[in-house]
Amino acid sequence: MRPHPSSIPRPVPPAAQSSSSIPQRPHPVRATAGSHFHLAAAPSTAPRPDPSPPPWEALHLVAPFLDDASLAAVSCVSTSWHTAFAADDLWARLCAQHFPSALGLLLDTDSDRRCSSSPHRRLFKLFRSASVRCRSLPAPRLALADVSFAVDVVTASGDNTLSFLVAADKAAHVENSAGLFLFGVDLSGRNGAIGPGEWRVRWTAVRTAARRGEEPAALLMMDAKVPAARAAGAVAFGGRGEAGVSARLPAPGCGGAKLDAEVVVELAREEKGVGKVRLGVMCECQYVCADEGLRYLQHFLL
Repeated sequence: MRPHPSSIPRPVPPAAQSSSSIPQRPHPVRATAGSHFHLAAAPSTAPRPDPSPPPWEALHLVAPFLDDASLAAVSCVSTSWHTAFAADDLWARLCAQHFPSALGLLLDTDSDRRCSSSPHRRLFKLFRSASVRCRSLPAPRLALADVSFAVDVVTASGDNTLSFLVAADKAAHVENSAGLFLFGVDLSGRNGAIGPGEWRVRWTAVRTAARRGEEPAALLMMDAKVPAARAAGAVAFGGRGEAGVSARLPAPGCGGAKLDAEVVVELAREEKGVGKVRLGVMCECQYVCADEGLRYLQHFLL
């Protein structure tokens, strides 16, 4: 028997088949009155909590590796840091490292422990301040403007005499002597002359700027003689030689550096005219700085 034509499946057209197999875009949904929608909330992005600070116990691990300056600085941050970094055993280590002889000042008794919570820290501070004081000296209280120099150069015969008074701050510094206690007084315009023979040189420092109620003070820096042979050599050197003399300065107080005063007379003309006189203070054959020279003078003039 033949099947009924209505029961035979008919082939689907390609256009219809392709349109049915392609997923269709959903139509936009329009909200109408009375409609209710439930939207899913987006995942929350809450800020992450700050990392917790390290425990205070970790500070004790760092403390043994710090130097004295770092320990003193970090112990002032807070109470907890002070407790961690001001421990006496830390300063005991620094004392033993830098000033081991200072430990002899600490007596390991209960009474000394009660006097200070950190005796080693106080001891380290004491010796540290002593080393800092040795590095720099205080500025002199005496200024160059307060001092004048009086110089007399007299020959043995007394026929020739060279004398002058000059303020220390007005005397020119010798070339390449900036910052040194070394001065040069130009006398080329004074027609000063000095002859052969033994010379006597006298140099006096005078404090001319006296404070209220004070008398002027003076210090004899030098009273020495230039040997005749040395003076003759300066005169014979075409009238352009020089002759000098140095003398030990009195020690300030009970001691101090061994300083020497030096005076050099330079001749500038064939007529034995004096061109310049150099004045300076030396220590072990080197000129001292201006501040050191003033500190020496203030011991006697103030």
